[in-house]
Amino acid sequence: MPIVNVQMYSGRTQKEKDRLAEAITEDIVKILKVDKQEVIITFTEASHGNWYASGVRL
Repeated sequence: MPIVNVQMYSGRTQKEKDRLAEAITEDIVKILKVDKQEVIITFTEASHGNWYASGVRL
């Protein structure tokens, strides 16, 4: 069962997340040859102030 966690800044619409989840699911089904029902997509969202790279806030 493929499980994909997408981490991103908060603020995207539900429609955007729905479309992204559909696209990711379609690719996983094609590439891994699994049933669509086996694919789980989760979204983890955080505000801009919670992201850092090289110790510097993005």
